[in-house]
Amino acid sequence: MTTRPASLAFSLAPVLLLQTGAQAPAPEMAVRLVPAAPDGKGHIPYVDVSIAVEGEKASAGEAVFALPVVANTLVTSANDLTDLRFSDAAGALAVMSRDEVQDGSNTLRRWIAGRAVSGAIRVEYRVPIHADAPPLALPQYEMRTEGGTFAAASNAFLLVPVDHVARRVHVSWDFSRYDSGSATHGVGASSIGASSIGMGDAWSHEALAPERLGSIYVMGGHPGSFGPASDGFFGVWQGKPAFDMAPTMRWAGDLHRFYGRFFGYTPPSFGVFGRTNTKNPGSGIGLVDSFAFTFNQTSTPADLRSLLAHEMLHSWVNSLDGSMDVADGLDRSWFGEGLAVYYQRALPYRAGMISTKDFLADLNETVARYYTNAKIATPNAEIPDGFWRDTRIRVLPYDRGSLYFAVVDAQIRAASKGKRSLDDIVRAMLAARRAGKPMNEALYRSLLKGDLGQKGVAGLDAMLAGGVQLPPSDAFGPQFRRIQVPLRRFDLGFDPASLIGRPRIVQGLIAGSEAQKAGLRDGDEIVNTFPQDKLQGDQTAWLTLDVRRDGQTFSLRYQPRGETVMAYQWVAAR
Repeated sequence: MTTRPASLAFSLAPVLLLQTGAQAPAPEMAVRLVPAAPDGKGHIPYVDVSIAVEGEKASAGEAVFALPVVANTLVTSANDLTDLRFSDAAGALAVMSRDEVQDGSNTLRRWIAGRAVSGAIRVEYRVPIHADAPPLALPQYEMRTEGGTFAAASNAFLLVPVDHVARRVHVSWDFSRYDSGSATHGVGASSIGASSIGMGDAWSHEALAPERLGSIYVMGGHPGSFGPASDGFFGVWQGKPAFDMAPTMRWAGDLHRFYGRFFGYTPPSFGVFGRTNTKNPGSGIGLVDSFAFTFNQTSTPADLRSLLAHEMLHSWVNSLDGSMDVADGLDRSWFGEGLAVYYQRALPYRAGMISTKDFLADLNETVARYYTNAKIATPNAEIPDGFWRDTRIRVLPYDRGSLYFAVVDAQIRAASKGKRSLDDIVRAMLAARRAGKPMNEALYRSLLKGDLGQKGVAGLDAMLAGGVQLPPSDAFGPQFRRIQVPLRRFDLGFDPASLIGRPRIVQGLIAGSEAQKAGLRDGDEIVNTFPQDKLQGDQTAWLTLDVRRDGQTFSLRYQPRGETVMAYQWVAAR
């Protein structure tokens, strides 16, 4: 029997002003999630969503809500929503939808009001979950279910206001349906709901602008869990890892507290969300006071530590003003991603939480990928256009950015005779953001000029123009030195743009490439997906392509490597 979504049986609680003339509180947005009972395989078939939004004003013909149809190349649940209903104080609100193609990787759906909005807007709908959907080597936004649990990023299913009003967000859970059927199917009677806002029913500790509302992760049902600790750190994971996850979460919590001391600020809560992905383990996405990562049965605690260290940093060293998660913000990703890669090894090493061997392994994977990258000289202005088209361009903000910051740190230490470092600039920028001031490139340039003069500004411009970054031999400490070794370039053997089409048809096959030697031909259809960023950094990795040709499907296996070049690495000093 088909039932309609749960009715909107909650309201936005009024907040009283404590004194006359006090600043009015931020309006609120309440989200209630009602997962269905899992089936015999532990799959949750759907989640009902109810939303109530205060303070949104719109005339007839104006947009009121939006949801991506395609977000950074990933198809969301926008086309699957059922029983979608809008209402306000005047009753039912008729709407029409309109899709806007923003670029080749993003399409946004807007819902347009048929009349002027009166009072708080309420939205109700159901999100079906396709348990048989194959795992994807794409950003881990989409709705997934396994083990009596579902998980998704909000930009894959949550309608958000289109105005520019920041709102306090309340996420609540209703497990009445879930609990009534979960024990029957052996999933377990206990139920847990968690979001980037916090464990269980939770309020955001600050008002969130609409552009941040798409960066909330949710996980509900019967996940594994850790915490929350006294400082609000918690972890939840979907599926069964091949190891005990709790010690890794404890390590992450300790590192998170070290970050807080280092940067001088810790959010009231912080969540870590894990889920399985056989195609793309070890990927991560930064979110509001949280992040999500993937693992599979081959993942180890050591594999996850670098990922955890990187993604947690985004709670502090996120992008310059504006989001780097949209197409027109990717030209700023050198800052947020570059700093995150730079600090993901530097800070755990300073804290004594990783070994010298682990530090060098992390560093050398980055520098090997960078110095063998055939696209190494790509100007920063060309990053947005190629980010989702070519892995060699996509990794540049991470690799080039991190080595640029290593150069800057070495220069500041030398100029100040060890009294200052990159840390001082980063802390000053983050303090400006917390004070409500702009944290943009202009601020970074002024701080850089204060430490290094015009030479520092020129170095930034050279990096943005695609200049190769080479830190001094002792940039990472006197205990390390730089050497050169022969390494092979990453080379798929065909045009990488072949992988973004639907279907994926091989074009531009390179004569003499490893792909051609393995038997690949122009016109073949590649039917499997695979993560390229990690593949690019592993000199020993093999690539398996499932290929369809003339109605037959078969597999080809080869090492995606091309010419050998001399590249830099760092080793322990003798």
